Amino acid sequence: MDTIFPGKAQAEDAGSRSTAPSACVDRGCVAGWRVWALAGALCLLVAGVFAPAVGHAFITYDDPAYVTGNAHVQAGLTWNSVRWAFSSMEEMNWHPLTWLSHMLDRELFGTEPWGHHLTNVLLHALNAVLLFFLLRRATGSMWRSLFVAALFGLHPLRVESVAWVSERKDALSTIFGLLSLLAYVDWVRRGARGVWGYAGGFLALAAGLMAKPMLVTFPCVMLLLDYWPLRRWDESRAGRLGRLVLEKLPFFALSAASCVVTYLAQNAGGAVKSVENFPLGQRVANALVAYCEYLGKCFWPTRLAVLYPNFGEPPPVWQTVAACVLLLAVTVVVVRWCRRGQLPVGWFWFLGTLVPVIGLVQVGGATMADRYSYVPLIGIFVAIAWTAGEAVDGRSRWRWGACAVGVVWLAVCGVLTTRQLARWENSETLFRHTLAVTERNWMAHYNLALAYRKSPETAALAEQELRETIRIIAEFAEEQNRRGLALLDAGRFAEAEARFQKAVRIKSDYAEAHYNLGRVRAREVGRLAEAVASYREALRRRPDYWEAQVALGRALAQQPGRDMEAILELRRAVEMRPDLAEVRCALGDALARSAGFRFSAQAEYANALRLDPNYAPAHLALGLILAETPGREAEAIAHLEAGLRGQPESTEARAALARLKGR
Repeated sequence: MDTIFPGKAQAEDAGSRSTAPSACVDRGCVAGWRVWALAGALCLLVAGVFAPAVGHAFITYDDPAYVTGNAHVQAGLTWNSVRWAFSSMEEMNWHPLTWLSHMLDRELFGTEPWGHHLTNVLLHALNAVLLFFLLRRATGSMWRSLFVAALFGLHPLRVESVAWVSERKDALSTIFGLLSLLAYVDWVRRGARGVWGYAGGFLALAAGLMAKPMLVTFPCVMLLLDYWPLRRWDESRAGRLGRLVLEKLPFFALSAASCVVTYLAQNAGGAVKSVENFPLGQRVANALVAYCEYLGKCFWPTRLAVLYPNFGEPPPVWQTVAACVLLLAVTVVVVRWCRRGQLPVGWFWFLGTLVPVIGLVQVGGATMADRYSYVPLIGIFVAIAWTAGEAVDGRSRWRWGACAVGVVWLAVCGVLTTRQLARWENSETLFRHTLAVTERNWMAHYNLALAYRKSPETAALAEQELRETIRIIAEFAEEQNRRGLALLDAGRFAEAEARFQKAVRIKSDYAEAHYNLGRVRAREVGRLAEAVASYREALRRRPDYWEAQVALGRALAQQPGRDMEAILELRRAVEMRPDLAEVRCALGDALARSAGFRFSAQAEYANALRLDPNYAPAHLALGLILAETPGREAEAIAHLEAGLRGQPESTEARAALARLKGR
């Protein structure tokens, strides 16, 4: 009796059970037809569940950049657009096959969204079928392979990759990735003879990388398949692994080239974040928690969102510790159970294929996304199916129970997927749901505003969503700025700078954060030029920002050869705030540094004292100038004594006063 979890990986070619040639042919044909029938049923099931997506609209998030607003895609398949597809780094990626697929859809279906969605649905259904063929060819087990393929095809986490036209690259690249693995497995099963299967796997992987660079880990996946189910590691263990790696060097070279191209494309677009912006410790913490969140959504796929807000903060320490303990515990368990090859293979498939998007190299602001799990969760599904199958082997009642659990799981996934698909009907339904399951999600508010703007009846709602977007962004930035100020006051300058950088990254026009960033940099030796740039950016964002104007002048005055530039900037500050002693005194300091402007400096110090007779810095500066002026020693002493009452720590003033009184 066949079950979802059969006791052993059966040789599905039933012809092997008979020695009669005619029986072999007949039974082999029956088995072959059964495989194709199951593959067809799987395809129809997956396509049927996702069919409602065909009636959905384009959304405001990324679809304009990839399809509706992209002039090259809208031009269809022309020579110019094809050349552009292979040369473009637009959207911070090099994925020419993805562009070509969108152009082909434009040729076939025009501007209507149904055809673009239909292509995504068919590609996803084809992926489920290819996964079925791959696992069956690799393991010989038809029913477990079918269960994994069905679970992959029906899981709610697949909705984002299928219902979102812009995520065509997920399904498209996976088709070529699975074809690459299928060709590789077939090459091994045939005795690794000839070059055609090997070359086919190489070309398919190259095509997959030209659709999305997510497949860069697939040479490692091939090594995992060598361990199980191909069992190639068992053959003459000494040096065997080295030879297996060596035979895959062309695949590794292909992945390395894709990594370089992707890094250059995303770095040029400003998507790659520096270690200063995202410290390594924060990246590791985010990655550990994200791994556990993917596992959680695998088994409890609720509250799914197209955008999970990233507040730029590391997760709480307890979450990081708990995630680390859980991942280490699972890893230790599967490594100790290495004799059951499906466990380590499935687990390391999951861990490894997530590496490009787990955030160790921080690209963009996302810490996780449902679409990133498209390929990695295959490993978890494989580990579950084969481990459960072996656990119930020889236990009839347990096998029926396992079958029931598997069927219920698939049914629940189908229902949840249908519900999640309905939320992708249009931008309004999608982002209203996103706001319902996330907090402080400014990107969702913004995209909802774009959706509302399409209709005059909802224009007021659009303005309301835009105001909420601005409020949340300002709140994020202000929170970072406040924390930075506290760190600055505590003398923790590096941490303060990181906070101010986050503030300006969140809200680029936040003048106060640019100013505070300049204050931190001005305190460090050799960073005055950076401080000047920050002050200028603050003034560009807020031209009447007198504090930044004063700070700019003072920073320029400290740089050799920029005295006149400093004086000009500080005169602008005086024009902004002629009523402040601090500003007048800053201009006096700049004038005093420049030869020939000492009398002008005295005048500015006098102006400062007229505004505030007790302003200690002006008393001290004026006293030091008068101390060098013959006949004005008494005035100098009076100013120095007055200044020292306000700033008794001035050693220069005390020395000058002692010298004057000792004459």
